[in-house]
Amino acid sequence: MMSELSIYIHWPYCLSKCPYCDFNSHVSNKKIDQEEFLDLIEKEIDYHGKYIDDKKISSIFFGGGTPSLMYPNIIERILTHLSARSNIANDTEITMEANPTSVESQKFRDYSNTGINRISIGVQSLNNNDLKNLGRTHTAEMAIEAIGIAQKYFKSVSIDLIYARPGQDETAWKLELERALSLQTQHLSLYQLTIEPKTMYEKLYKSGKIKLPDETLSNELYQITEEICDKFSLRKYEISNFSKRGFECKHNLNYWNCGEWIGIGPGAHSRVREEKKHRRSLVNEYDPYNWGKRIRKFGHSLIQNSILTDEQNQDEYIVMSMRTRDGLNINKYENLGGKLNKDNINLLISNGYLSKDKTEENIKVTRKGSLVCDSIISSLAD
Repeated sequence: MMSELSIYIHWPYCLSKCPYCDFNSHVSNKKIDQEEFLDLIEKEIDYHGKYIDDKKISSIFFGGGTPSLMYPNIIERILTHLSARSNIANDTEITMEANPTSVESQKFRDYSNTGINRISIGVQSLNNNDLKNLGRTHTAEMAIEAIGIAQKYFKSVSIDLIYARPGQDETAWKLELERALSLQTQHLSLYQLTIEPKTMYEKLYKSGKIKLPDETLSNELYQITEEICDKFSLRKYEISNFSKRGFECKHNLNYWNCGEWIGIGPGAHSRVREEKKHRRSLVNEYDPYNWGKRIRKFGHSLIQNSILTDEQNQDEYIVMSMRTRDGLNINKYENLGGKLNKDNINLLISNGYLSKDKTEENIKVTRKGSLVCDSIISSLAD
């Protein structure tokens, strides 16, 4: 049986840096040589040939940065290069992140012709004042238009929204979310606005120029999200992701299920299995210039290449699985060498924060528990 693998491709460039963003994204002061970028991506793919060759690729994800700034022919040639080494089938999920600017949405048809079959649109908000404060270069009207264009060319359309924004209340969020979901996209990725280190928002927050909703209001906004998503037949399958049945993101599910993937591009991470069932962690050089320099010199950009310890595998599985609808499989966790704190688990079940499935083989957070998921996770293991 052919083993499966996911591929992540990182495009590290944006036209501007959003003030809340701590992703590996950069604003270049010169035009990006996309032919050179393609050459480096292909070299990095070839370096990972021992992991990629003859594998069935279950998903490919173009992330960033703003990967919809890439020329469609560059996307097509990356996919062609991958297909020469592996099996990209009709059911392979191929996602691209995009912003809803008019420039990018005009290229949606060309992207669909390259093989992209799922688009993830960074809407973030349908409030124009908030979009401006978030540093976004589109308007709510442009976002709605972009979604309509995307629905003509892609069978699966996802939108990103940010909640718990400065000044946001329950009524405004409910109206905004209902407006967004009425557009009938298949998937919603939800992000709570947080203050990340070394961002412009951190400076503004520390100086008192922005104030976020408190924990109580943030929890209420999240509960409103669950209720409205239910109304629009979007099921929560991970704590921040909702989809119509059959439109769950395969790529992210592979991450949350601790599968195998190869990360290509600056700052990308990989998880692969070696002989004897060991999992290996690979990390690429973060800075785009140094990433390219290392590939030209060494044929790869790795700055970390290590076998994960049993404890690291246990921690990764418990953190990832408990965020999902299916939860943690007790036998799988114990086979990784982990030991659960049964007293804590029984207490959390009795208080309504956890539940077990019918077979009692899985434990998962309830709707009540999802509000304090991180605290629950930290109390599960001995």
